[in-house]
Amino acid sequence: MDIIKAIVNGATTVDAVQKETYATMGMGCCTHEIERLIESLCSPE
Repeated sequence: MDIIKAIVNGATTVDAVQKETYATMGMGCCTHEIERLIESLCSPE
């Protein structure tokens, strides 16, 4: 939920999400998933 909150609150890049949540700081294997979430949550409707 922290990742989704960060994106909804304006973190529109993987780097911005990382700064807010520390996601992708391990092995980085979730980077693609973060990119997909950003696309899904930030795409115009």
